[in-house]
Amino acid sequence: MGFRGHPFVFGSPAAAVAAMIARAGRAARPGERVELNESAGRILAEEVRADRDSPAFDYSAMDGYAACAAELAALATGGSSETAQAITLPVVGESRIGEPPPTSFDGDRRRVAVRIATGAPIPTGADTVLRREDVIEHAVGGTAEATSISVTPAAAARMRRGDHIRRRGENAPAGAVVLSAGEVITAAGLATLAAVGITRPAVFTRLRIALITTGDELVEPHNTPLTFQIRNSNASAVRAILESHAWAEVTSVSHIRDDGNLRGALEHASQDADAVVLTGGVSMGHRDRVRAAVEQAGAEVVFHGLPQRPGKPMLGAVVRRPAPHAAETLPIFGLPGNPVSALVTCTRIALPVLAACAGAKRTPPSCLPRLIEVRNADDRKLELWWHRLVRLVVDANGLPQAELIDTRGSGDIVASGMSDGFVEVPPDSTDAILPYYDWPTGSRSRVTT
Repeated sequence: MGFRGHPFVFGSPAAAVAAMIARAGRAARPGERVELNESAGRILAEEVRADRDSPAFDYSAMDGYAACAAELAALATGGSSETAQAITLPVVGESRIGEPPPTSFDGDRRRVAVRIATGAPIPTGADTVLRREDVIEHAVGGTAEATSISVTPAAAARMRRGDHIRRRGENAPAGAVVLSAGEVITAAGLATLAAVGITRPAVFTRLRIALITTGDELVEPHNTPLTFQIRNSNASAVRAILESHAWAEVTSVSHIRDDGNLRGALEHASQDADAVVLTGGVSMGHRDRVRAAVEQAGAEVVFHGLPQRPGKPMLGAVVRRPAPHAAETLPIFGLPGNPVSALVTCTRIALPVLAACAGAKRTPPSCLPRLIEVRNADDRKLELWWHRLVRLVVDANGLPQAELIDTRGSGDIVASGMSDGFVEVPPDSTDAILPYYDWPTGSRSRVTT
């Protein structure tokens, strides 16, 4: 089995992705500094280190009372469990969040308690926290706050030094790396940056992508097509997939007819962009000229044809470029022209490679699948990797499941519009638990035509 009379170079979509990353990905890229609130989704270009210990002080992990564990243990000794009396400690102060702790344990004052809130600093001399639910609070004189607490001997005996205390530096000591270069900044990463005082993080510049659609049959969406013409849906769809990630931007969109100067358009795009994505013209027809144009532009074809449906004719190539280009190696993807094929191959294969080219040291989670159960799985199977359109539904337990959509092939744009994504079925498999890929959502508009 193969394509154009030759066996497939790679046996799976994953192998093709790995090969493209090995040839084109993770090259050195320039960086820039951006405002913290503009950095979400960008790729870090520097290590980020803690500017102080995290946490910066010992603090309570519970609402309750700070006390001295040794004193509680001493008070709890002696007598049987039936005759032992509850231990009463006077409440002599309060440790509040954001303020220095009281000095209530100075000198010989060890058999006392200090009211403390979660996140408040531990007073010097205290080494344990009694949870509020483990004590009995006593208030006198009509006050709302406890003036003393009682602790049962059994509860006191269970207490250990360090209970419910978070120690200074246990998350990370000052100077430790808390975020690594090459990581996509998530909401959690944004919180880490803010916590260590990074207000203008260094991020890699966005990957500049040129998008070229091909074919005589295409007209712009706002035009009324003739009987044998179709509207160009690939330009909008592929652009949306690419621009759904903050680390990428489509800097040009162009359309080349079958008799147009495809090689010239490709060479021009290669000068100004960091990656080129084409649609159409990669199959076996006599007017499919993308591979020839790619090779004439000096590119190395990494693969042409993959054992998958849809998207079997997909092409991947790289061009070596001299300085001063931001990336010495430029990836080129030739996506099939059929709309579903273009959607699938851009999402499954192009995106993870482009993320690596943008500086990601590992494939971002947003470019990875998750396992899902197909609730209406059938016994159909192929000798290829089969990407089947699905919509998401929710089962009786509120868990997501995938539901296969009836489709009429890779040109069925109506079925794709009704889907939420696709599952990847291995060759000759009828498994019901499969990798699922969401359709990315384009959220930015940065294109210059």
